[in-house]
Amino acid sequence: MARLPRQLEDLAKVLTYVLCHRPDEFGLVLDPQGFVPVKQLLKALAGECGFGYARRHHLEQLVGLLTPPRFELAGDKIRGIAPGPADLRRPGESAPALLYIGISPKAHERVFADGLNAPAGQELLLARTKELALKLARRRNPDPVLVTVQAQAAAQAGVALVAYGEDLYLAQEIGRPFLHLPPPPVTFVKPEKPKPERAPVPRPLPGAVMLGFPEFLEKAARPRSKDKKGEPAWKSGTRALRRERRKRGRDK
Repeated sequence: MARLPRQLEDLAKVLTYVLCHRPDEFGLVLDPQGFVPVKQLLKALAGECGFGYARRHHLEQLVGLLTPPRFELAGDKIRGIAPGPADLRRPGESAPALLYIGISPKAHERVFADGLNAPAGQELLLARTKELALKLARRRNPDPVLVTVQAQAAAQAGVALVAYGEDLYLAQEIGRPFLHLPPPPVTFVKPEKPKPERAPVPRPLPGAVMLGFPEFLEKAARPRSKDKKGEPAWKSGTRALRRERRKRGRDK
């Protein structure tokens, strides 16, 4: 097999470490078949290793060029097949007193009211330290909210916590009584101004005639028409009648 370009060779080495040895160091959780979403993998590489250039087509090149194959792409997921996916789950291991997780501000109000629930097909990723929890959460949101989990109390109450690698624990849900987080900010909603109610229009009684009082008053308020000299019509009419009478008197 021809030698890989240096860039792809370096990427293959780090992928082998991430997928086959220590996905927990990068905050990645492999499913039971060893797969992880490609999108999550690329975000982890960009933030942890300086492989910000890596895109899906680089992964496709590695899958197609490496012989024997070392990675497998299946839809939007990838796994390592040589030497094999990492198996870091340790069920039954006791949890520390406290664990931490970062959540997005959008989920703050919901978590404060109802507790933590993993998205469909995923698991909650709890960290031993605040710094690690915030570091992982900042991949999704630049300003996460830190949640402190009373892990031992939750485990004693029946919450399943699975150790994963050295510094992480997995869970499906954690009830509100075992969480400590600041209250969500109060959102002020400006009240809407009430719309003025329109007066009801009375229905005419049978046989009644409705008078248009507004139209009548409007017509009454209009100024009377004036002649060309600006005088009211009745004045000019009276003046014409006087002239006619004088004319008749002179003719006699």
